[in-house]
Amino acid sequence: MKLSKDGKGILYITIFLTIFGIIMVLSSSWPTAVSEHRAWYYYGLRQGIFALLGFIFMKFTSVFNNENYKKNALWIYIFAILLCMLVFTPLGKEINYAKRWIKIKSFSFMPSDILKFASINLAAAIVSQNINKIKTFKEGFLRMIILVSISGGFVFMQPDLSTAIVIIGSVFCVFMVSGLNIRYIISTFITALVFGYVAIFKVKIGYSRIDRIIAFIDPLGNLEDQGWQLSQSLAAVSNGSFLGSGLGMSKQKFLYLSQAHNDFIFAIICEEFGFLGALILIIAYFAFLVFGIRIAMKTKQIYSR
Repeated sequence: MKLSKDGKGILYITIFLTIFGIIMVLSSSWPTAVSEHRAWYYYGLRQGIFALLGFIFMKFTSVFNNENYKKNALWIYIFAILLCMLVFTPLGKEINYAKRWIKIKSFSFMPSDILKFASINLAAAIVSQNINKIKTFKEGFLRMIILVSISGGFVFMQPDLSTAIVIIGSVFCVFMVSGLNIRYIISTFITALVFGYVAIFKVKIGYSRIDRIIAFIDPLGNLEDQGWQLSQSLAAVSNGSFLGSGLGMSKQKFLYLSQAHNDFIFAIICEEFGFLGALILIIAYFAFLVFGIRIAMKTKQIYSR
């Protein structure tokens, strides 16, 4: 398959980010791996294996016509919803007060990641089939609300507010750029604000979302509690200065900063590669976004766009 210049740009950036990601997971994870009595390269090797599987899957799916995803959008979505329901069974693994993972022996994954694609795919299919009626209540707004309610609801119950926001926001963007009526856009924003208020202030889970917001605003003022992780990440960023301490030379990864090899890996990148390295990484992601938008704008089929 011949790639356009923009397609090559996305491919090269993907390869760069993947290789860099493996290196950084390896660098940031070995103290954690050793503390867990695993081989020092355990998490880096696992990341590499999944990256290889990802590229194989990417090559496999690249030969499929997009129409196949469009025709089977509903079935793909139903499959993703069923996977999300499995987290509430004994297969679901609870981590930090939430059941977001399905664990089968040593293999685990987040079904909400599959639901992200399935929801956007179904939204694109709906929009492409009803593009001339997208401004109407029934074919536009109502279909969008039903889709985001089901997708966001299943993920929110895990509970996983951040992923629910990503899915809801992504589906909303698909409908919005396809010509959703401005009245319904405003109504969606108001509904989202109400939902956000209820989710943060009224829904009780194993931890306080309000405390997390307070810690985000003033992490040093909550150093011994919710602000500990953020404070340690800020220390890592500060240690990096402009050019960084060098690959493998992070101090915060030595169990000062938990989740250093996943949720807070950007802090370790800042520490080891400094402001300059972090800036290059952000530019790479921005370029990825630009190439994607350019490809979408050149695509004639509404579903593919």
